Amino acid sequence: MSGGPSGNEGFGPPERSEAGHPVLALRAALDRYESARSPRALDVAFAAAAAAVADLRGARANEPPDVSELRILFERVPEYERLVEVSVAETERSVEAAGARLWGWFGLAGEPPRWNEGERARARLLVACACAPLDSQVAVWLGPRLLRLAADRWAGLLVGELRRADEDLWRRVLGERYESVWRRFAPRGRWRTRELADLMAGDDDVAGAMQRQLSRWLAEGGHVERLPEQVEAAFVHARTPDRLA
Repeated sequence: MSGGPSGNEGFGPPERSEAGHPVLALRAALDRYESARSPRALDVAFAAAAAAVADLRGARANEPPDVSELRILFERVPEYERLVEVSVAETERSVEAAGARLWGWFGLAGEPPRWNEGERARARLLVACACAPLDSQVAVWLGPRLLRLAADRWAGLLVGELRRADEDLWRRVLGERYESVWRRFAPRGRWRTRELADLMAGDDDVAGAMQRQLSRWLAEGGHVERLPEQVEAAFVHARTPDRLA
């Protein structure tokens, strides 16, 4: 999902001939989006969908629709359902790309997860309700909420893998941070300091902190350059008293 206006002026408001016909404006905006992937065209499509749906709903236009009404609206305005599918597919691609970056950064051989049917269904509902009625703050809340749909589940799956990993993984992913993190947070036995792998495998608080940090990373867009600090922060937050963290 684009998350909001892009500043791209290549696609402006609907043509004059479309302005009084929101369904035509919606169809044209979707065509423009699918031909050029312009976030601006998707913004126009959301506004046109809101107008088309409001026309159909009349006095109820300012009330959120329920699932049964959404099905009826999809039947009466197929372009509205098409907008939902386009938006969900765009977000799903972004989410899967972030998941692939995460799995690749940790060097895991398995396929990263995908949205399950429940997550996809919730995404459809979120997008459909975003323009029925159109929320003026949709650009602020919709993208982040869509990204959060699977973030915690995916982070939990990853942490399950990490709890079985050996120390080479932590040396590799932390890089120059490894020595500092190991000295501060690895468990200390009577005769020697053990490894971060031991800490992850045996300490549920550390595993929980790692899941929260990675879930937040996914929900905030999955920027790879921020991963080392997220991993280090998980150890810091789990092993440092709140007053000192």
